[in-house]
Amino acid sequence: MGPTDVWLFRDLRLAICHQSFICSTVMNYWKRIRIISLIAVFAANVASGQTSRLASATDVARYLAGMPVSQGSPLEALTRDPQWIAHSSAMNNSFTALDQRQINNIRIWRAEALAPVTQSSRVCLYLFGGPDFLYANAFFPDASTYVLQGLEPVESIPDLLTVPVLSLDSTLQNIEISLNPVLNYSYFETKDMRADFSRSQLKGVLPIIFVFVARSGLDIAKLDYISLEPNGGIINGFRGSVRGARFVLVDPTTGAQKTLYYFSSDLSDGFLKGNPAVLRFCERLGPTNSFLKAASYLMHQNAFNTVRSMLLQVSASILEDDSGIPIRYLTTDRWTLRVFGAYPGPIDLFKNYYQPELRNYYATSNPKPLTFGFGYQISPRTSTLIFAVRKR
Repeated sequence: MGPTDVWLFRDLRLAICHQSFICSTVMNYWKRIRIISLIAVFAANVASGQTSRLASATDVARYLAGMPVSQGSPLEALTRDPQWIAHSSAMNNSFTALDQRQINNIRIWRAEALAPVTQSSRVCLYLFGGPDFLYANAFFPDASTYVLQGLEPVESIPDLLTVPVLSLDSTLQNIEISLNPVLNYSYFETKDMRADFSRSQLKGVLPIIFVFVARSGLDIAKLDYISLEPNGGIINGFRGSVRGARFVLVDPTTGAQKTLYYFSSDLSDGFLKGNPAVLRFCERLGPTNSFLKAASYLMHQNAFNTVRSMLLQVSASILEDDSGIPIRYLTTDRWTLRVFGAYPGPIDLFKNYYQPELRNYYATSNPKPLTFGFGYQISPRTSTLIFAVRKR
């Protein structure tokens, strides 16, 4: 038994002696089963020598997503834990329901309305969306590069075999809580998301991105922790004021590769004036298919003029709900507009951002209905979808 194995058994002994497992006089049936499961998990890892090597990023993603890991993975024994089995069942049910209600309908819609006119760019630029790779990939599955941005921080992912089992259980529960809004309403609730991400031992947005990557059927070939220089250049490690992560993703069925970036950054004018790193990076991407969903109507405000102007400059197309760029900026001399669904106006929280111009456009455009909810409007009958293509 090596030093790592001794450490694992010491950690197990401390866990078993913890008051949450054994009362001073009585140990109920569930706790007995739980301890037996923990012993089996640790013993299996030690016996197989799996504690001496790291799990692949793909297996970490699949574990967090409640999906089977590869045969012989160091994490394989952990997937026999009753808590993980319950997590897997909950995730399977949630994503199956999401596919039926949303994702399958999005794929049908995009094949007809989006794909034929977005071939000039293979870059999906999704600002204000946080870690929402799931919807970016659903609308733009042919993209070779995805750039996501949010305020939520990037933290490194630890070796899961060094994380106490109880902390892993807590992480799985926090993932389910964090995903509940986006799986049920199609968007994250920013304030709640920050609190959810801070509670787990696996902090930041990467666990959620891992889940979305795995549930999108992709493998993680490489993960780099990066930062941006003020000129938009990439440097390795968390050495800059704008921190991020770069994934190399592989479709195991076709071998096709994609690159996914996530950056944690403020996009207000005040911040960008002193640190334009994200702007400079986005300007290097060339023409983009820009995606805006549940963007809190920030670009309706004068405090976000800079990022709005950048998007209008770099975008070959813009797919958004009414919370993105106001329609008055998508002038008909530069953009061809199509609208889908309906425009009932913003939800009550954002009622001050009603757009009379958009109401008139819907009234005169005979828009096709949607079969999926989009943005803050949960129902397909009340969802607003705007597709703008730059004129050549």
